[in-house]
Amino acid sequence: EDYARIVQTHMDTIYRIAVSYTKVPSDADDIVQQTFVKLLTKKTAFTDREHEKRWLIRVCINECNSFFSSFWRRNVDSMDTLTTEPQFTTPENIELYDAIRQLPGKCSIVVYLFYYEGYSTKEIAEMIRVREATVRTRLVRARKLLKEQLLQSVMHVVIRMMLNSMQKMLVVPIMSI
Repeated sequence: EDYARIVQTHMDTIYRIAVSYTKVPSDADDIVQQTFVKLLTKKTAFTDREHEKRWLIRVCINECNSFFSSFWRRNVDSMDTLTTEPQFTTPENIELYDAIRQLPGKCSIVVYLFYYEGYSTKEIAEMIRVREATVRTRLVRARKLLKEQLLQSVMHVVIRMMLNSMQKMLVVPIMSI
């Protein structure tokens, strides 16, 4: 029953971390499964709920790293594509989600842990076993990439609007003749 509670409590977080690394839901499902199998087989004694969450995040990240270094992953092209998209209420949220999905895995995981899970850069550094300065660098890099992607997207919208308006201006005088 304790195992079921842990799985129920942390499934969503572990899945989102796995998807942010793999970008493919079926691969993320495999990683989540491996993470919770390790929980079942390791019989780790947790000091509190935060300890169990951090342990699961660390195992998930290790599983993601193992997944990318596996022979299968390096030598077989995945035919999976993202088929189910989360539902958003505004177009801005959709654009942000798409931009975050396009970030490299090392950047997207720190963005997720920092902004969505609320961990500090020090805590993230401990979890993913890098220096705190590395986490801050990845956050800066991710913000810069997101800014570039979103600005580029906005520029496309502005140009499209300008072209539409110019086209309407050209059509009106011709129709009045």
